[in-house]
Amino acid sequence: MPEFQPKHDRLIVKPLDEPASDAETRRGEVIAVGPGRPLEGGRPHPVDVKVGQRIVYSKYSGSRVELNGEEYVELPEDEILSVSAD
Repeated sequence: MPEFQPKHDRLIVKPLDEPASDAETRRGEVIAVGPGRPLEGGRPHPVDVKVGQRIVYSKYSGSRVELNGEEYVELPEDEILSVSAD
């Protein structure tokens, strides 16, 4: 697994499945989390998800990145639709 360090409130997600042609969402596992969105005074507001959590996001969210033949998605925290309770 490559080492990523996203900036601000960005996440790197490994998609868990290929979406069906009519599916509007995708599932993925959070691989890396940024420190959070900067607040006044420079301190970051922490991101609410952690590495290893599974999330659901829109198939149109974020930016696709391919590295060593593996697909990843970089997206901001506010584009997460839900977090798995597992």
